[in-house]
Amino acid sequence: MSYRAATAHYTSPKRRDPVKTMLEEIVTHRVLRDAITRIRPEPGRPLRVLDVGCGAGDGLALLTEQHGALAPLTDEHTLDYLGVDLDPDMVDTARSLHAGRPATFAVADMRSEPPAGDFDLYLSCGVPYSHLPHEDVVEVLTGLMRRIVETRDSAVIIVDVLGRYSVEWTPMWPETRWSYNMSFFEDATETLHDQMSFFDRRSLDEALVEAAIRAGARLGGTTFTDRSVLAGRHTATRSFNPAIPPYRTLLNELARGNTDVVPAQLRFEPPAGQAPRPVELFFAAFAERWNRIITTAAGDGQGLPSAEHAKQLATALFACEQQTQQGLGVGHSLMATVVVERPTSA
Repeated sequence: MSYRAATAHYTSPKRRDPVKTMLEEIVTHRVLRDAITRIRPEPGRPLRVLDVGCGAGDGLALLTEQHGALAPLTDEHTLDYLGVDLDPDMVDTARSLHAGRPATFAVADMRSEPPAGDFDLYLSCGVPYSHLPHEDVVEVLTGLMRRIVETRDSAVIIVDVLGRYSVEWTPMWPETRWSYNMSFFEDATETLHDQMSFFDRRSLDEALVEAAIRAGARLGGTTFTDRSVLAGRHTATRSFNPAIPPYRTLLNELARGNTDVVPAQLRFEPPAGQAPRPVELFFAAFAERWNRIITTAAGDGQGLPSAEHAKQLATALFACEQQTQQGLGVGHSLMATVVVERPTSA
């Protein structure tokens, strides 16, 4: 599948809506910051990054630009960055968007062989691994871990996938791979469809462990992070679950100071009876906290008194998303940060 028709989405300023800039980029920025703290690069050497499935080069921006009050993670001149993607159109888009910056973009199929190099961080964002069948995910991770074992003592891999138990697609929870459409693309001339794989914490952890066994690597620690529990882009389109409120649309309007949003529209009824017990318990606890914030903001039920109150409610709900997540695969995407080590000799 070619993403030529999606170029308009990646170059559209509308793509970076308040949810993206105030929530999603903040969450990813913090995941990257945590990953970098686990890396022990040699003094005076640039941070060496391979962006796997780089798309339009969002990973480069996430590393080198400020997000909210969070300072850039690295200066682009102390960064050795290579972004690779299977789709030539996406690589061309990345080169165009980041022209003049000290970064390299190349066409490569990670299922064949990782690009040559010794990297500190194997980054992914924008759920590139979900484009692959589950077995191919294991194979790509095996190749990366084998490269790490061959070239260095340790490195960090970030794996970004679609969350299996997002409320955006509750009817699809029994399936782990299904036809997904990108109907949220901004300014695109057509809707793109692709078979995509979905993961929860258990299945992603199993993939990482299996890859490590095949590669002869040791996992030195793994953390999981959910991103966009109630703010994923398909809560706006409701393409897969029309029963939910348009959470992302409402959150964006609140963040813009729109007092026409009625807080009660954002109430969340947790799904039950369709997921593992830990997932159901998470959603029950999340709903209690989320709805308490909404009830407090609603006050006398007459609506929000000012634009500032609307923005404060958006900020509180964004904080709820970040502080409550448990990395279970209950958001739009699930990110795993894993330290991969060369086993020590006995």
